[in-house]
Amino acid sequence: MPARPSRFPAWFIAFACAALLLAACQSQPGSSGSPGASSGATESPAASVVEPNELTVLEWSGYEAEDFWTDFKTATNVEPGFEFGISDADILSLMEGGSEADVFHFYTGWQQFYVDEGLVQEIDTSKLTNWDKVPDSFKELGQVGGKQYFLPWDWGFTSILYNTNHVDGAITSWDALFDDTYSGHISMWDDGPAAVTTSAYIHGWDETTITDDQLATIENEWKAQKPLNLLYWTGEYDDFCPAVQSGDIWVAYAWQGCYATVLYDESQPVAYANPTEGRNSWVGLYGISTQTDSYQLALTFLDNKLATLTCGNAVTLFYYGCANQEVMDGVTDPVLIQAFGIDDPAILESTNFTPPVTQAQRDAWTAMWARVKAE
Repeated sequence: MPARPSRFPAWFIAFACAALLLAACQSQPGSSGSPGASSGATESPAASVVEPNELTVLEWSGYEAEDFWTDFKTATNVEPGFEFGISDADILSLMEGGSEADVFHFYTGWQQFYVDEGLVQEIDTSKLTNWDKVPDSFKELGQVGGKQYFLPWDWGFTSILYNTNHVDGAITSWDALFDDTYSGHISMWDDGPAAVTTSAYIHGWDETTITDDQLATIENEWKAQKPLNLLYWTGEYDDFCPAVQSGDIWVAYAWQGCYATVLYDESQPVAYANPTEGRNSWVGLYGISTQTDSYQLALTFLDNKLATLTCGNAVTLFYYGCANQEVMDGVTDPVLIQAFGIDDPAILESTNFTPPVTQAQRDAWTAMWARVKAE
């Protein structure tokens, strides 16, 4: 999911839509087996030993800024250390490879892998003072086999961002990314699973059951699309949004963060599509490693991610939603209302939430994308 921006605008907004939006989500199925405790369960064994007063977080670049752990610093006077991943696949690989991180951050669709491989332990939600501010629909996204392994935090949309000076009428389908009318001014995110998801939407295929023949069709489609593409972007605010602001990109696979940014600076006239196939939606989750020596400190870190200032900074600095409903309930800013489509209740009926797929599927999709880029 998102590679985090590295620049921060200075304005304040609270955003109210998370509970309504995530009511459409369903919990992830799966099995359990990691140590830990859910709400009301017995205290974690880690509580009976003296913990080191230090914490390492496996994060996305940008979230190491103090804005995103400021309540934790106030509560503990501890400055966390950080390791970084560049994709969900990379973060899982780092955890599988023995990362010493106590806490890790990834996005929906990958929950089952961490549980099955024994990389994550349950969260003792009875120790979280901000847990009651999280809507049940968010909480369910962090559950596997009925147990709370993950804490939901940031969330947002994926859709088609387009320049209305260069696109006649409204874009209503993901197939705009393949329209040669916009040749040289299209941009796709540099991600194989995202490419598969996009094609699955267009064809009406179930992305969790993509066949070899379907994957071959998808590969050929993206190879044919390649000459139309200005760039495969990797960072929302690094290489993507500047090209939107300059007017070089007319049609793009995008999150709502850049959309809000361009609405604010008015550098280009832009719109954000409601495709007939539906938008995509993603949710960020935090887990606690089974290898941590700092379980209680990790709980404090997670609790303070949900605190008012830290959670609010995700909205005000990155234009992403956050799981603290109290933070979200004060929305008044018209740009964020437009960016998230809050005034369009029907958007919830056509939102596709990221489903879990197997490691073999993700590996095959990543390999497919490497072939597309290599040709």
